[in-house]
Amino acid sequence: MLIYRIFAGTDDYRIAMLTLIAILIVIFTSMILHEIAHGLAALANGDYTAKMRGRLTLNPAKHIDLFGLIMMLLVGFGWAKPVPVDSRNFRNYKKGMITTSLAGVTVNFILAALSLACIAIMTAIFKSSGAIVGGGGNIYLLSPSVSVKYAYYFFYYLFAYGVLINMTLMLFNLIPVFPLDGFRVAETLLPPDNAYVRFNYRYGNYTLIGLILLSVALGYIGNAFNVELDIFSLFQNALIKLINVVQMGVLG
Repeated sequence: MLIYRIFAGTDDYRIAMLTLIAILIVIFTSMILHEIAHGLAALANGDYTAKMRGRLTLNPAKHIDLFGLIMMLLVGFGWAKPVPVDSRNFRNYKKGMITTSLAGVTVNFILAALSLACIAIMTAIFKSSGAIVGGGGNIYLLSPSVSVKYAYYFFYYLFAYGVLINMTLMLFNLIPVFPLDGFRVAETLLPPDNAYVRFNYRYGNYTLIGLILLSVALGYIGNAFNVELDIFSLFQNALIKLINVVQMGVLG
């Protein structure tokens, strides 16, 4: 569980709280911009539904789904309230559906890339101030200042989770299961009245819940045998290694 890992991973409750605040900032930003991107793409294709219903706003209350937020905090991936889209208003149905469906994950990818760039910039700033050095694949905090220490941890977790959460949201939403974005793309490209589409409209929500429970179960089983079985955890571990490579590259 994400929350458990935050507080179990450190003896310093202040670092744990800073981490939690950073994660909440990333979650709200990522989910809200993901949904706004859907609405803006739909608007560009001729559908004003999201705009008329007040969904092209940064107000979290308009976007955050409580259960989806809880799932994000518990297992590391979740969802927001879907932006209403009326595909009948699209000037070109296929183009409108595909671009609108992929707009959210595209924004998540951009946010992840920006977060990775910010990690490099942040590392360079702390390096130039003499606060951190790298060696043996690890980063060592040299500054005796408590404020510098907590500033480093806050910004590191803000940008690191900016990479992890946005890339995980992108991967999660590309799964071709109703009601995720990947399904909307598959539905648009498949022939009309396709059996896969009919199955998803009927059982897609149950399939999605099953996939989430399977992911959680594989995580627990993997922990018991000290192996990594959960595909999302494997994906996130690869991203953590990428972040470390970027920081080591900056630190020389």
